[in-house]
Amino acid sequence: MSVEDKLWDAVAAVRAKAPLVQCLTNFVSMDIMANGLLAIGASPVMVHATGELDAAVPIVGGAGGAVSINIGTLDERWIQSFEQTVKLCKDNNVPWVLDPVAAGFTPLRTEIAIRLMEISPPAVLRGNASEIMALAGAAGGGKGVDSTQGSDAALEAAKSLASRFSCVVCISGATDYVVGPTLESPTMTCPHGHEMLTKVTACGCLLSSVIAAFVCSRPETMNIQESAVLACTYYCLAAEVANRGSAGPGTFRVNFLDCLYSLSKESTENITLNTTLA
Repeated sequence: MSVEDKLWDAVAAVRAKAPLVQCLTNFVSMDIMANGLLAIGASPVMVHATGELDAAVPIVGGAGGAVSINIGTLDERWIQSFEQTVKLCKDNNVPWVLDPVAAGFTPLRTEIAIRLMEISPPAVLRGNASEIMALAGAAGGGKGVDSTQGSDAALEAAKSLASRFSCVVCISGATDYVVGPTLESPTMTCPHGHEMLTKVTACGCLLSSVIAAFVCSRPETMNIQESAVLACTYYCLAAEVANRGSAGPGTFRVNFLDCLYSLSKESTENITLNTTLA
């Protein structure tokens, strides 16, 4: 099956399942994350209170959904919620995605991200190059939530983390690299990153939750690594199409949500698909 056919199979699976995605995310990203998930056909639930988690996570698991954890606006209560949720994901066999926002910017952020993965490895770890390098113990040169490194600079760090935690690691950038959990896994690539995605806050945060939706909806013949790179591909193609009618970040944000909702094989037929699965 071609990459293009796999892409649209993955998209169709998300739209057919309308997966439940529980998002524990920072205050900056809540709006675009909820609306972006709705746009792709998923069903977001923004539950993070510790008193609700024991009930909520098993419901997500029972529905075949996933959890997206984003450590952006970190404090003690968020940390408690994250740790409780990851333990519940482990107990209820719920796949979860970690977005280690600004790991390396402060020691606490790096420590919490590693601690969560040690409780139970995520299905996918997604971050920019600086974040991934920081988690692997390298000097990533992060500037707050932004990366000062190209995504390819973090490949060895990603492979190290994937091996250590037996999870898929996605490095976002101009080219997205998706590393598998075993030494035999190929490094998959999506070279469709669009600069405008860096001009609207929380676009990376939204991508992590979109990956969660693709992971828990994937066809039986598709593995987690493939679903992650195809989620990146759909996301980036939507950005490319959205930018055509955009005057700047404001109109791009609106157009992008529309494209996440309506993107089709026909609307992307003039784009050469360069995503690799092997």
